[in-house]
Amino acid sequence: MKAKSLHFSKSGNVQPIASEIGRVMQCVCDQIPPAYPCEGEKVVFIGVEMNGKLPGAVDHFCKDLNPTRAKGVAFYVLNSNGNTDGLSSIIDTMKKNGVETYGEPLGIAVKGGLFKKGMPTDADTKKVLEWADKIAKM
Repeated sequence: MKAKSLHFSKSGNVQPIASEIGRVMQCVCDQIPPAYPCEGEKVVFIGVEMNGKLPGAVDHFCKDLNPTRAKGVAFYVLNSNGNTDGLSSIIDTMKKNGVETYGEPLGIAVKGGLFKKGMPTDADTKKVLEWADKIAKM
């Protein structure tokens, strides 16, 4: 399957999960914006750390997608509560551009302490990989 695993986060929390998707799916893993644009991808997995508002770099990247670059996109979101709010606008825009959204966006709650930002656990990574596997089989 022609796929790409892309990620965006200020803390770096999404990168280990995106890398694992890349390893398991045998596809390129890169940050957004990617070094090389998407071309002919069946699915682009996009991992993003956000709280209610899609980061500008991800928004711009997604608005530039078209069916020649990617047939579909699958989002997973990391934040303190696992909420995926803030994706509906970009999903609508991509749909108008002819790019499908595969499956429901997956939210992962990453808990942190008072002075320490939370890191995704092995269970979080496993959950994302199971979700990505279902997406890949669609």
